[in-house]
Amino acid sequence: MITREKLLAAMVIIFFVCVVVWAVRTTPSEPPPIQKVEPPTVIEYEGNTIVQEEDGLIIWELTCSKMKIDSITQNVELDDVTWKFYQHDKEKVWELNAAKGIFYKKDENMHVEGDVVLTNSDDAKLVSDNLDWFALQKLLVAEGNIVVTTADGKRLSGDKINWFAEEEKIMAVGNVDVTNSDGAKLLSDELNWLMEEEKITATGNVRIAKDDMRAFGDFAYADNNFKHFGLMGNAKILKGVKDN
Repeated sequence: MITREKLLAAMVIIFFVCVVVWAVRTTPSEPPPIQKVEPPTVIEYEGNTIVQEEDGLIIWELTCSKMKIDSITQNVELDDVTWKFYQHDKEKVWELNAAKGIFYKKDENMHVEGDVVLTNSDDAKLVSDNLDWFALQKLLVAEGNIVVTTADGKRLSGDKINWFAEEEKIMAVGNVDVTNSDGAKLLSDELNWLMEEEKITATGNVRIAKDDMRAFGDFAYADNNFKHFGLMGNAKILKGVKDN
């Protein structure tokens, strides 16, 4: 009897152990964490137009063949850029074309580069390697192989040019060279050109060449065609000069 009771007790213990082992082995393990999928931060579009309006008037419009919009900053990368800026008070239209650019949503500034060409309805034209538009100041800043031409045949080049659209003023810095349609030339380190007033001021290593006249000085002021000009600082004028 005792042996039979011991046997039954042993079988009960074995059965209990088996149940515990089965329960442990069949209990599902903790599920793996769900991977968090971040939405893409850059969204691409093939061809699109961005328009800025104010009081029912279009201030500017921007088109391109492809754009990439950063969903966080809202900045826009652009390919084959065409940008038009309307000065309704002056009845003037500006058009900018470039290979690539980026539009900064926060301040509405823009940088473009590659085959940059800027024109306006006064038949003025600027070409450069790079150009920045600062919306608040309505300022265009060009750098790299800059050439500005005007309807009356004037040509301006320099290392850097600031073009204030509202004031119709150009500031050129570094290796400034202005040439008129008649061949008259002005060279200087810096230049301010008030286009509407047809006035020019030049600073630093100024040289004016017209026909057989050569003028030199530290500072000069002149009209657009250098017909009337004044010199200050180490001023000197030579006549009958044949060199360029």
